[in-house]
Amino acid sequence: MKKENVAILSPLCFCLFAGSAWADMEPFTLGASETAEHQSNINHSNPSISPAVADWLFTTELNASVNQSLGRDAFIGSAAVDFNHYRHTHALDGTGYQAAAEFDWNTVGDLSGAFGADSHRRQYVSGETAEVTGTNPSAASEINVRNLQTDNHVFAKIALGGDARWQLFGGMDANERNFSNEAFKIQNERQWSANAGTHYATSPDLNFGLVGSYVNGYYPTGGLNEARSNFNSKSADITTKWKASGSSTIDASAGITSEDNDALGGTRHFANGSLNLSWKPPSHFGVNLGLKRSSDADTSSTGVSVGVVNANNLNDTSINNVALLDVTYELTAKVNLDATVDYTQRKYSNLQLFGSTTVVSGSTRTSRFYLTAHYQPTRTTDLSCGGGREVRRADAALNVGALLPSYTDNYLQCAAAIHFD
Repeated sequence: MKKENVAILSPLCFCLFAGSAWADMEPFTLGASETAEHQSNINHSNPSISPAVADWLFTTELNASVNQSLGRDAFIGSAAVDFNHYRHTHALDGTGYQAAAEFDWNTVGDLSGAFGADSHRRQYVSGETAEVTGTNPSAASEINVRNLQTDNHVFAKIALGGDARWQLFGGMDANERNFSNEAFKIQNERQWSANAGTHYATSPDLNFGLVGSYVNGYYPTGGLNEARSNFNSKSADITTKWKASGSSTIDASAGITSEDNDALGGTRHFANGSLNLSWKPPSHFGVNLGLKRSSDADTSSTGVSVGVVNANNLNDTSINNVALLDVTYELTAKVNLDATVDYTQRKYSNLQLFGSTTVVSGSTRTSRFYLTAHYQPTRTTDLSCGGGREVRRADAALNVGALLPSYTDNYLQCAAAIHFD
């Protein structure tokens, strides 16, 4: 590691052992972290098409949050800024941020709700999210270029019933996604969504529900008239939550989704569902298992879909099957291990090849494995080191040029974090 990197780490490492000198800051929290990560293939390229580029990424983050009770209500806010520096690929150096604010309110008669907004900016990483499309994508997808992805989101929700046996709820969301690189402008997206439903508890440990959701949005397709392509999605789900014992909980859903998409040229119907099992026996283990089938762009979550970013663009008309397993183990009161494995299969339909009218269909299969060790020398500090591997395999029809290439990426990461509250 170069001297300048050590200089960045030294002040933070010093602060890690000074946390006890800070007074109580409730309801505020301040924090900082330093992360050093090595990737063997930072642009997720297929080595048979373009050479894999390995590099170190150093990220310094400063963050703050507040959780203030206001009688029966509460205000929750958070903000963070990230300074990213690559050892060699300086074109990707930049600053990202996260910000969120939420107001939770409660009134008499078991009526409650919340409204808020959040925003997130980061350097786009090719992989399971949006893929570049257009007539000349290779300049952006096979060469490391600066491309900031910004996601903005506002929401409101309301519920009637509280912890009673019967509860009614509803909500609305609006999402916007933008890319700074011109080659990715075709992936810009706007959408709004609404959901409503009900829960009924047959006992304190078991409830059932019905949820309906609707999503409508569009993304640009370019051209002189700034043409755009529209999509909408309608889903109906049956849900259940069962606290099987004092150490295990099961959440599940099953339903039907109908989608209309200009890129599909018609309507498709498919079954969706999710299953999440949490098991924390009276020992050092903790296990979380998740399964999901949906068309969501975000395959990192296995919860029920209620109208979040769906990203049905020209290159993401996929149905996804996701499996996730996370296991934690406490070696001591200050040391624990965390292992995560996930697998995603994405089935694409009618993808248009770049610069032609040819369409192809096929699947990609992505597997990830991460193992991390955490050490908490004090209540306010955390030191961690770990590694992992990400592999994507694409059918031959999709593994063409920059469309959806197969790749392998190996990770090695160490981080130091501190917070004061």
